[in-house]
Amino acid sequence: MRKPSDVVRLIMKRVYEGRVLGCTTSVNAFEIWFGVYLAPRPEDLVEDTEELLSQLEIMGFDYEASIGAGSVMAELKMMGQVIDVRDLFVGTICRVNGVPLVTRNVKHYDRISGLTVLKPEEAVGKTR
Repeated sequence: MRKPSDVVRLIMKRVYEGRVLGCTTSVNAFEIWFGVYLAPRPEDLVEDTEELLSQLEIMGFDYEASIGAGSVMAELKMMGQVIDVRDLFVGTICRVNGVPLVTRNVKHYDRISGLTVLKPEEAVGKTR
């Protein structure tokens, strides 16, 4: 797992303090666990990973998100554009749940109409 930036640490501090609701998706949780189990010593990371994820509401890829994902992917394909399936799923899960997506990879998600995308620095200003 990558070390979080100072801004991400501040957001997580506010989550741990109960000042903001932190959310992630089941897809992001998969990506985190994948990274844990690729590490040289995964057993050293399991407890911290469980602690981190226990602080977050984990939103799943449900039927409504699957409809949205199918629509977005078809629209992008007809325009000759591609999107990584995991990014598509993360974006449509957030859109369906009405939750802004906080990421440094804005360009991965800005093609999903109706999705609010914020950089971590922008999100900090909204969590005060």
